[in-house]
Amino acid sequence: MRSTRTRPHALVRAATVFALAAGVALPAVVTAPAAYAATVSQTTTLDDGRLTVGLPGDALWVKVSVLASAAPDAAVLASTDELGLTAYSAWTTEAPIRLPEGTALGDYPLAVEYRLPGGTVQRWTGGTFGYRLHTGVSAASFDRTTTSYDRRDVVLSGRATTWNPATDTTTPAAEGTSVKVTLNLSDAFSRPQTRTTTVATAADGTFSLPFTADDEITGGKAEVVSASADTDPVAPRGIPAVGVEKLKYRITSDSGRFRVSAGTDVNVQGRVERLTEAGWQGFAGIPVVTTGAEPYPYTKALAPLGGGDTAADGSFAYPARVQYTTGKLYTLPKPSVYFARETTHLYDVADIAVPQQFTYSSATTTLNEYGWVKARGRLGAGTTYCDTKPDWVALQVSLDNGRTWRTMKSGYVDTGCWYDLGAWGYVNAVYRVYHPESDRYVAKNTANIRLSRIPTRIVNVTYSPSRPQVNGKMTVKGVVQQQVNGVWKALPGARLTLYVKPKGDPSWYWAAKNIATGSNGAFSVTTTTYGDGTWGLGTQPRTGYFYSESRNFYVDAR
Repeated sequence: MRSTRTRPHALVRAATVFALAAGVALPAVVTAPAAYAATVSQTTTLDDGRLTVGLPGDALWVKVSVLASAAPDAAVLASTDELGLTAYSAWTTEAPIRLPEGTALGDYPLAVEYRLPGGTVQRWTGGTFGYRLHTGVSAASFDRTTTSYDRRDVVLSGRATTWNPATDTTTPAAEGTSVKVTLNLSDAFSRPQTRTTTVATAADGTFSLPFTADDEITGGKAEVVSASADTDPVAPRGIPAVGVEKLKYRITSDSGRFRVSAGTDVNVQGRVERLTEAGWQGFAGIPVVTTGAEPYPYTKALAPLGGGDTAADGSFAYPARVQYTTGKLYTLPKPSVYFARETTHLYDVADIAVPQQFTYSSATTTLNEYGWVKARGRLGAGTTYCDTKPDWVALQVSLDNGRTWRTMKSGYVDTGCWYDLGAWGYVNAVYRVYHPESDRYVAKNTANIRLSRIPTRIVNVTYSPSRPQVNGKMTVKGVVQQQVNGVWKALPGARLTLYVKPKGDPSWYWAAKNIATGSNGAFSVTTTTYGDGTWGLGTQPRTGYFYSESRNFYVDAR
């Protein structure tokens, strides 16, 4: 069987290069179809004098030439086809490009010749070769590998050097070369940040930068800032991280008061200790803060209510102004990268209550025709949640126009902060709902509301005949009155219902409705007498008036 194995790509490329370099005539090649068309995407001069050209990775041959100028007949200063594929679509010369001795430093035009599979040799001109001094930071390190709470100062030392492509020599960077140092930092809340400083080199190319590390140094970079037209800065050099030595502390605190008004200062006092080789000792001179929300000190920033520094023995005392808390005060040393996260007591807790302002919503108080006062509403907005035990309200009444109050009914609100209270009221009085101060809310009452109705009564009720026949007719008469300024007067336009409770029947039934009173309050109605039974009258509902009933009377029918 015939083998279908082909020569490796590298051998094919080598043979092709050899043929082209030797000037051997090649067979004619059909122009590459559009799918194979390509051009140089970029040219880059590397820090060591090599050149990178952007071309497809399957190129069969690549040659670069450095030209003396952009003129069409410019001389070739140097050329090479010894390039290797160093990245996707990137060909790099295998050695630095050397220009003839005496060539001035600067940027020189490029010509790139290449051949792709299925295509002819192509020529592209563009881009430049940077024939410049290359200056960069060749070394950078800190004088310490860790910092601690008591020793935070570190010194970054380094050296900047310059490589000359004309002589292939490396020398110290010129005195006064600017080096930009960027430090990557992480604070106590693990928030990344950077700090940038520029320092100048000495005559021997060295530089030194002292730094006080209040945050953890997680790394960084040092790079030369180009100061002349014939110099290219070298890629930045990485700076190592500096570790942090952790210490453990513990704290105790107390606020001295439990319930305070919003905006009031409370005195917070306590003591902080640190763990040393000699055991627990007072932690002197550190800032301590108090916050109203659980701090989670290494994940989010704090919103202090107050703070102060510890004394020589680790004690502290300062005012903290409370506006709103979840029922506790949290006191802790101001977070630091030097504090161990596994500290047992990151903060101490003191119980406190700060009653908050609130509004009554959907509040109503009504007085019905029977004299029942009903108050309903809620504390706060629709999203408010209430604990049913700490918060209670009272329905109160004043009979002297709001000068004094007494409680008619009280009760706890439900979990939705709703209250619903009821009690027998008065003919004319002022009402309100009152919430006394609690751990959650301040003392507050609804607006005063005056509720009143006019009393009525049914009097002088008679019926005739005195012994009506069964299923015969009976006439009932009487008068409806209203009380005005303590005087009973006729109530014209009232309407009544006549009721009957047959003998032996426990239920009442209406016998006539809408019985109207005249201008003198009198009424008269004729009804059928169904048998023995008890009779009575009641007023029908009327805005602004109380309900009233007549006396009952028994009819013995014959």
